[in-house]
Amino acid sequence: MADGTTSAAQLPEDVCEVVRLWPPVDEVAFRDGLAKLASGVAIVACATDDGPRGLLVSSLTGLSSDPPRILFCVRKAASAHGALLKADAVSLSILADADGLEAERFSRSDLAAERFGADWSLEPQSPPDYRDALVSLSGPVCCRIDAASHTIFILDVSAARARHGDPLVYFERGFRNLA
Repeated sequence: MADGTTSAAQLPEDVCEVVRLWPPVDEVAFRDGLAKLASGVAIVACATDDGPRGLLVSSLTGLSSDPPRILFCVRKAASAHGALLKADAVSLSILADADGLEAERFSRSDLAAERFGADWSLEPQSPPDYRDALVSLSGPVCCRIDAASHTIFILDVSAARARHGDPLVYFERGFRNLA
């Protein structure tokens, strides 16, 4: 491309083949290492013909401020993965330290019936909006990238709202508060 970047369409199909030349990593050690990576958590949600769908993610990062973009990753085996693949627009609600129960609802399939309660705005043709979010972002999905067991989603942020507070953090396989 003229600006020196490479589009996904220009990458060779075997761009990740070099990784396979190294010996396989010990999966338990890898997962234990990732458990040490503290991360904010967010609920990603979309509207479908069958009602709202969503899940909790801890793999998210700001990507660009111009244009405003954020990326998040979703495991393909997740129950809402298919709905997110089809969604034109999604919301991403970064949770505050008081949102532990909401995080549990969206991280456990046995609590799925408790999702999207009174704290949610469910407008037709719009992604669900968690009113108590520390940060609320929404917009169209501009890119979906196949990444082995996950899909990487890139969101073009068209609406943003933030309030004061501390985030809910996921660390060592549990939800934590700062300090």
